[in-house]
Order: sequence, then structure tokens, then C-alpha cells
Amino acid sequence: MSEPDTSAMVWVDQLETTLESFDEAGGHRILGQVFDQLDVEDGLAHVVMPYLHQVGQRWEQGKIGVAQEHFASNVLRVRLSMMLHGERGGSGPAAVLACMPGEQHEFGLMAMALVLSRLDWQVCYLGASTPTAEVALAARTLQPGAVVLSAHRRTAFAAHGPALRRLGRHTPVHIAGPGATQELASLCEAQLIIGDPVAGARALHDTYVPSGAPAREYLEDDAAG
Repeated sequence: MSEPDTSAMVWVDQLETTLESFDEAGGHRILGQVFDQLDVEDGLAHVVMPYLHQVGQRWEQGKIGVAQEHFASNVLRVRLSMMLHGERGGSGPAAVLACMPGEQHEFGLMAMALVLSRLDWQVCYLGASTPTAEVALAARTLQPGAVVLSAHRRTAFAAHGPALRRLGRHTPVHIAGPGATQELASLCEAQLIIGDPVAGARALHDTYVPSGAPAREYLEDDAAG
């Protein structure tokens, strides 16, 4: 993944201009340029996630209204969902990804799901505010190699510590997002994912596919051995 350059910041500014003036076509045009000229990881890390961070800041500061924040978020949610569904069908390890109950901030988790899908993982994306019982149901059904749970609030993990510990007896559990800390990971008997969503997905991949090769190749080598 390369370092951000001037063009990335220009795209961030253009997304601000288009999406916050309710120009859906213009926003999709800019996003098309981003992902045509950058690989998906760079587009997410240097354009989409920085823009979303700025949107949140401007909303908190009262510089934009709820309608603008919701409109921009909905356009980006549609775009990332389309990209995620277009990447489905991997043959590598399975992963279940969900936001903790009450957590609506899902873009970081969507970015992780998209990167893992491109690394050939079989991704089950459950999305925002998912009850822990439903995560456990998906884990029992799919028997994934990993479960990733995300939250912006530390209390979201602490409040469900017992459920996460039970889940972890059968499936490796990883926690991510601004609310995730090493202390909470220890409390929940989970592993902490450090870094931005793109780096976090890469780190998770490297944990299960140490060679850094595509997951399919790793599984084939493992089966051959």
C-alpha cells in the first residue's frame, strides 16, 4: 500500500463538494475515478476512510447537517456494498464480521471485509448492530477461521464480555475499531486488531496465511503437506 499523494487529497475534497451538496451522480463519478486509478486498498485507506473521518468531524462541529451526513454515508455504503458483493466467492479461510450490538459505525468493518474478500477469504458480513447470539449462530453454521467484531465504544465490548468468551471457546475472536483495546481483548479472551481497517485486514490475513500468499495457495500447500 503506497503513501497518500496530492491526488488522493484532491479526491477527498471533491467528495466533500459533491456528496455534501447532495450530488449522488457526482459522488459516484469521483469514486469511479478513485478506484480506476488506485488499487482498492489505497482507495479505501487514502480517500474513502479519510473522507468519512472528515464527515464525522464536520457533523460534530456543526459544519454540516444530519441530512448531508446521512446522504454521504448512504452513497458510500451503497458503493462499498456493491464492491463487496462483487468480490464474493473466495476459496480461502472463512470469516464472520459484525458490529457489536448498538454499533452503527460500520464503514471500517466494510473496508476490512472488502480487503479480506480480495485476499480470497470467504466473507460473511453481518453489518451494523448485530446481536451476539446471531454472531454465534453464524459461527456455528459456518465454522469460520475467524470472527471479527467492531465497535467505536469500549463499553460495547465490555458489556458483552461473557458472550464473547463463550464464542471464543469454539472460534478465534478478534476485536477491532476505536473502542478496541488490549485490556478489553484480554477481558473478552479475544485478539486485538491494531491499525486502520486496511492494515487490520492485512494483519489478520498474515496471521492465518503467514506466507503472505493468496489464501487459496496457502490452503493448497497446507492440504498437500
